[in-house]
Amino acid sequence: MAKRKKFHKGKIFAYENSEGDKGIICAMSYEEAVKLFYQKYPKRKIMDPLDRDSDYWENGSYLFEVGTMKSNELYCCFPW
Repeated sequence: MAKRKKFHKGKIFAYENSEGDKGIICAMSYEEAVKLFYQKYPKRKIMDPLDRDSDYWENGSYLFEVGTMKSNELYCCFPW
């Protein structure tokens, strides 16, 4: 039987851009997730969900924590 690698507890983050792109980021912290997000979307602005909706439509994005990574787990990152 193959030896399993040790599973490190990171976090799952989800993002959604104003143009419809959605995805998940696996990182150890919110700060690391932000860095990874900006590698792909350097010109986007990460919005606070409490900000005005109109600001989101001006090249905005939401980035939020979904939960802690677990093996054999299904994550509902976009319930809307």
